[in-house]
Amino acid sequence: MTNHKYKIGIVGCGGIANAHMEGYNKINNVEVVAATDPVEMARDGYIHDYNIPNGYETIQEMLDDAQPEIVSVCVWHLLHDPVTVEVAKGKSVKGIICEKPMAIGMGRADRMVEACEENDVKLIISHQRRFTPGWQKARELVQKGAIAIPLRADLRVKDGLANWGTHSIDGARFVLDDPKALWVMGSVERNSEKHERGTVIEDSCMGLIHFEGGLQFFIQSDLWDNNCDAGKFFIRGTEGMIHITETKVKLFNASTGGWEDVDLGLKDGDKAIGGNSNAAQTLELIEWIEGGPEHRGSGRKARDTVEIMMAIYESARFNKVINLPLKEKEYPLEKMIEEGKLPISIEGKYDIRGFIDWANIDTEKYKNLRDDGLSHGESMRILHQENRNKN
Repeated sequence: MTNHKYKIGIVGCGGIANAHMEGYNKINNVEVVAATDPVEMARDGYIHDYNIPNGYETIQEMLDDAQPEIVSVCVWHLLHDPVTVEVAKGKSVKGIICEKPMAIGMGRADRMVEACEENDVKLIISHQRRFTPGWQKARELVQKGAIAIPLRADLRVKDGLANWGTHSIDGARFVLDDPKALWVMGSVERNSEKHERGTVIEDSCMGLIHFEGGLQFFIQSDLWDNNCDAGKFFIRGTEGMIHITETKVKLFNASTGGWEDVDLGLKDGDKAIGGNSNAAQTLELIEWIEGGPEHRGSGRKARDTVEIMMAIYESARFNKVINLPLKEKEYPLEKMIEEGKLPISIEGKYDIRGFIDWANIDTEKYKNLRDDGLSHGESMRILHQENRNKN
């Protein structure tokens, strides 16, 4: 890695942008020079919190003036592809770190990959958990034959397949060396007008994913909580089992004599989101920019996770097994709704992440709360609760 200091730009100054800053603050060869957000209050608060020298209302202003070399895309899901495409055209841009899920629909995901390839920009998706100690150790154990031949991974998530499921599917794929998916079978329930960060989502779903070599994943979302988590899953092999989270691994095989906690040598800053994992994914991006191997979280690899999720919806849409590659380029869940296949029995649109929406927020009250020392997230929750109480 060279001694060059990379200029960083942030697009979207909401809560997840804090995790990106945590990572950047741990790296010596980067400098965050700009942040962009159309909401002035969000932008001003963010650049104040992190002492960022430049704030912009539009992406183009940031690209023209600050000329960042790496850009974090921290906007809501449906904006990932248009923002990534716009950023990729920036003359100074060499790399993009886009938040998960990569995109809602294969057409959107493919546009992101194509735009970055056309402009010689390295695109990664913030599946930063691939850098956590637990996931890396589990991958190492599987590669060393600790459970012999992997047969099945069980994943259990909530708050929407595209929201949490993208991490869980991506994580099991990473631990098992990114196997190629062959077909998917899925089922979906949607009785309410549920959304997540402006995106239509299901009430619950499940999917069976079949990979080369006979490996299968089973994922369920919003069905059985039982302390489920985006970063936790269980893998069974022909001669053992392994239970995995970002910071804990338990192994069961003939030599362990029961379930055994695996030493991960955890360090300060080791966690699922932010800290060391976000720092490590940035450093590996820089290595890729400078001629190193493809990033473990590249857009090319992440689109395969999007394809699996979209295929689960497509299977439910047509009540059949979906062989990959997926032909449908739009969002199959939305297509199902448009086609009348998911009639609503509970009226009223709602968003499970509505507390981070700036609509109807009293900006003066927000400023006062921030001045009182409350975080962005705490301030938003208080103000949204006040709005609900009024209604």
